[in-house]
Amino acid sequence: MQEKIIETKQCPHCWASFDITDKDIEMYDKLSPVIWNKKYPLLHPTFCPDCRNQRRFSFRNERNLYKRPCDFSWKEIVSIYHPQQQCKVYDQHIRRSDQRNPFDYGRAFDFTKPFFEQYDQLSIECPRPCVMNQSSQNSDYTNHCVYNKNCYMCFDVGYNEDCQYISNFSIYNKNCTDCLAIQHCENSYECTDSKHDTSCSYLYRCDNCYDVHFAYHCKDCSDCFGCRNLHHKRYHIFNTPYSKEDYLEKIQTLTFKDFKTFYDQYVVPHAIQKNLHILLSENSSGDNLENDKDVQFSFTAFGSHDCRYCYDCGDMKIACDVTEPYIGEGHYETHACNKNTKIIGCNKCFENTNVYYCQYCRNSNHLFGCFGLRNQEYCIFNKQYTKAEYEEVVGQIITHMQTTGERGEYFPSSVSTFGYNETVANEYYPLDKEEALKQWFNRNTYEPPFPKVEKTLQANEIPSIKEISDAILDQAIVCEATWKPFRITRPELEFYRKHDLPLPKLHPDVRHLARMALRNPRKIRDRKCMKCGVDMKTSYSPERKEIVYCEKCYDKEVYG
Repeated sequence: MQEKIIETKQCPHCWASFDITDKDIEMYDKLSPVIWNKKYPLLHPTFCPDCRNQRRFSFRNERNLYKRPCDFSWKEIVSIYHPQQQCKVYDQHIRRSDQRNPFDYGRAFDFTKPFFEQYDQLSIECPRPCVMNQSSQNSDYTNHCVYNKNCYMCFDVGYNEDCQYISNFSIYNKNCTDCLAIQHCENSYECTDSKHDTSCSYLYRCDNCYDVHFAYHCKDCSDCFGCRNLHHKRYHIFNTPYSKEDYLEKIQTLTFKDFKTFYDQYVVPHAIQKNLHILLSENSSGDNLENDKDVQFSFTAFGSHDCRYCYDCGDMKIACDVTEPYIGEGHYETHACNKNTKIIGCNKCFENTNVYYCQYCRNSNHLFGCFGLRNQEYCIFNKQYTKAEYEEVVGQIITHMQTTGERGEYFPSSVSTFGYNETVANEYYPLDKEEALKQWFNRNTYEPPFPKVEKTLQANEIPSIKEISDAILDQAIVCEATWKPFRITRPELEFYRKHDLPLPKLHPDVRHLARMALRNPRKIRDRKCMKCGVDMKTSYSPERKEIVYCEKCYDKEVYG
């Protein structure tokens, strides 16, 4: 059913126009908090959906790790906060222990000052975890991770073993390196948005493949090279079938410099792209949706129901303006909050109910403006109240936030402890230094020390993998794109040797951004199907050179 526009607003951040519809208002009503039997209706958002998501992402440093002292034990730790950041950082094990008391930082709310100003001071004084890494073994150099074993430089992943440089909701993988958004893969390299693949390399949107290399949108294939849009095929090279003997002989002579070369030369001119990647979803809009129902204007969501403006979410119900939540219900303006019910304006909170404007709180109920509490209830600014006192004061704070223009807004980016150039926001909404500062984002100017190595090696000096000795482990390779040095770890070297792969010439961050660049921007545009000419919605802009079909034409062409 067509949504009815109730109000058109102009975003004060990017100046774009955006609509408030009747369905938006229905969602706001569902999510409005009820305190002391009084409903406090959510106000219509001030920023457009993109700027709201950008603001949440500006609180997410996912990939930048630093060495710094723990502010409790003074031992050196790995942290997402560099040594010069003005906040208190504890080793995550100490922070979870009884060696700290978050009530030591409690204070009464001052109704003469804005809420966010007071909360910013509380958040600076309260200790925070050095990284978000739960129940992992030998995986210190990971962040936003759970249940990993022997993993290194992995981010936003879980349940992986013996993996390096994988990211973006990569789960249940083993022995994989340099991959993005892969699930249930093994012995794979440079794969993106792919599942159930084994002994593969340079794949994009491929599922259930074995020994397939340089491929786009192939499913249930094995022993293929340079293919696109193939299903249930074996011994194919550039979509041409071969006998087993001829395939094994010819495959020895083929290679590409990188996936981008393959994609530009072979996928773009020949492969058919589907306008949107929406699978088994009902009444849903956006892109990269799977098993969703009534999910609107959302990107990368699965198993969710009745959600709007959601990004990177799974198994969510009744949620609006959320970024990277997992298993929850009743979220509004949250970031990286898992297994919560009825929460608003929260950041990195877990297993809570009726929690508002909190960070790093866990297994608690009825909190407002708290930081780092566990197993508590009826607290405001880390101070204990009775139930009656809590409900009365919270009602007064909400009214106060309305007068200061803060009610319904997420934490302002200006109070983020991270520089914009450190955060995921810069991946999806890239800004140069001047533009970031102009838009009131912070800037990180800290430069980590040069790695301690015996010598540096230029990218063009790297010998073949068969000629490389263990001495490379004591050297730093100079990235051929950024001149930034990086090291090779022993597990990484063993992976390259095992699979006869050349050592990378690009810094891990550059390789990550190259994989991210394969994905379309999170924008839905109007475009005509290049087969039948029908109007369609797509994440491919009209200026793109790919061959883009509507769903009907795509299915007919690819699946017959």
